[in-house]
Amino acid sequence: MNRSNFLSFGLLAVPVACAVLALAGYGYWMHVAVPVTCAVFVGCLSTKETGRTKWLLIAALAFSIAGDWMLKHRDGSTLMFVYGIALFFVAHAGFLAFSLKNGKIRWMLLAALVAGYGAFFVWKLLPAIPDVLLLTAVLLYLLISCFSLAAAPGLRLSLPARWLFTAGIACIVFSDTLIACCEFLQACGMYRLLMMPAYYAAHILITAAVIIHYNR
Repeated sequence: MNRSNFLSFGLLAVPVACAVLALAGYGYWMHVAVPVTCAVFVGCLSTKETGRTKWLLIAALAFSIAGDWMLKHRDGSTLMFVYGIALFFVAHAGFLAFSLKNGKIRWMLLAALVAGYGAFFVWKLLPAIPDVLLLTAVLLYLLISCFSLAAAPGLRLSLPARWLFTAGIACIVFSDTLIACCEFLQACGMYRLLMMPAYYAAHILITAAVIIHYNR
């Protein structure tokens, strides 16, 4: 690891510390500080790139922050829930666009993901969500998540950067799956304990991938 990488990875101590404090119960601002600091670091680390690609990741992280705010402040409102899902949809679209700009979709993986999540939607979520608008939002979000996750391993980046980015997207999808189980299937239990660590890990892993990519 060169000196630039070493110093850049030191930045990850900030979102990691914020995540630990958030999990320890230090409130919403520690929670939101994780994706905010990651978005700032991604923006700073990508200053050497002159194209538009860097803005895709920055925008994706920004929409993720906005979507999380909507879900945290919905107070039982279905419409706010739909708005939150819509913002996370745009975030995944940003991650997908970044992956397609720098690679391609793994079609076999996409087929497997769509088959698996399609079955989950039909057999579990469809009977559990009576609101048509919310059901449609969930279906579209599941589809964009499958595309986003299937595109990540096809990135033309160095192997460490590619797999860190893929792991980050996988953590988002994993966290969202747990949220769906908890919100719609009343199957929380241990799921609740894993949701937020997976959400925080997603942003930190994506930021780590950016560190490697832009300091290569």
